Amino acid sequence: PGWLLSPAGRPYLDSILHKNQRRAFGLLERPALPPALAVPTVTYKLFLAGRSGVGKTALVAWLGGTPAPPAHHETLGM
Repeated sequence: PGWLLSPAGRPYLDSILHKNQRRAFGLLERPALPPALAVPTVTYKLFLAGRSGVGKTALVAWLGGTPAPPAHHETLGM
């Protein structure tokens, strides 16, 4: 659980931090790392369903590391 703070994980953590805060990467992006720091990644697909205004868009923004929209605008869905 503490791998990021270990000597092996610290260079990776330093590459995704900027001024001690996580760099913002888009939902479909990941940090470009030198081959020596590259770690295996796992890709997931998520399906979110729920009533209007419950926070689905805010959750996706949070998972993607971007700020949640300040005002509620209905997202067009299926």
